Amino acid sequence: MSRIHARSTSVRRNQAGLVSIMVTMVLMIVISLIVLGFAQISRRNQRQQLDRQLSTQAFYAAETGVNDARDLILKALATGATPAAKPDCQSTGSGFYSGLNPVLNAADNVSYTCLTVDPNPTTLQYSDIGATSAILPVQSATGDVLSTIKLTWQTKDNTSTPVNGCPTSATSAFSDAATWTASNCGYGVLRFDLVPTTGVLSSSSLLSSTMTTFAVPLRSGGTNAVGYAGGATNGNNRVGVACSNSNCTLTITGLSKTQYYMRISSIYKDVSLQVNATNAAAGTVKLEGAQAVIDSTGKAQDVLRRIQVHVPLQSVSKNSLPDYALESTDAICKRFAVYDGYFNNQVSGVTSTNPLCQP
Repeated sequence: MSRIHARSTSVRRNQAGLVSIMVTMVLMIVISLIVLGFAQISRRNQRQQLDRQLSTQAFYAAETGVNDARDLILKALATGATPAAKPDCQSTGSGFYSGLNPVLNAADNVSYTCLTVDPNPTTLQYSDIGATSAILPVQSATGDVLSTIKLTWQTKDNTSTPVNGCPTSATSAFSDAATWTASNCGYGVLRFDLVPTTGVLSSSSLLSSTMTTFAVPLRSGGTNAVGYAGGATNGNNRVGVACSNSNCTLTITGLSKTQYYMRISSIYKDVSLQVNATNAAAGTVKLEGAQAVIDSTGKAQDVLRRIQVHVPLQSVSKNSLPDYALESTDAICKRFAVYDGYFNNQVSGVTSTNPLCQP
């Protein structure tokens, strides 16, 4: 009996040692997996942080490409030259862009790897049309006669339903700004003056051919097209435009010239605006003299960032013409005199060196 007892005790000790080895191996595997998991998370976080840093560097490199091209364009405009096109990454635009230096940091492999410039885009984009007018040239780069001009404007309010508070009719009188704001309409009333600028121009011809229209955004009803008519023949001085929560669109039809100018503003609310034009065959027209589209791709090691910018091709992109008739740093006085016994008004009580302000 003692031998059997001793043998069973030995077997139990051997089994206990085997269980200890198995438990130790399982613990080692679990701990190894935990360590590997933390190492993977650490490497992923390090890579994400590095990617963010490289992405920022690549973005700044792309911005540098835009600024380099913009500087060349502005220098050309200052001398009266026409900016050249750069249709691909390698071309130099007949030497126009030969001064570009795309390598920003050779040691860290930071550069802008591809830069294209289109001085005749098919779409003009303006991100800040407000109460102060902007002057937009809309002229064909290929000599095509323009048939239509399409205006598309979007809200800048942070809302998904900008059309909900807009009016249902354009026949009522315009409200004040506070009332319009309280209505929660996210679109402004777009006012534009459209005039052809080809041929011999005079004050009388410009007055008779200028179309002035207030495009009122509507949440129901309205139209998306209006015919061109200038001067006293313009019956579309106020038009209700059918809008959605995405945008408002209005196409001006019946055009027949190669070049127009627009003075455009947005009453009550600032908006972003896109302008397109088509020819008689309904083909999209390339537009010159307004904007150049610069497309730049920046690189930092293996990370790429691409940006596209619309650069104005005017020395003053906005307000080339003021919204008022007179501007002065001194007092502006009016003197009226009618000497037939009906009216006589002389200015008095004004302190100014202007001789017209002297009584």
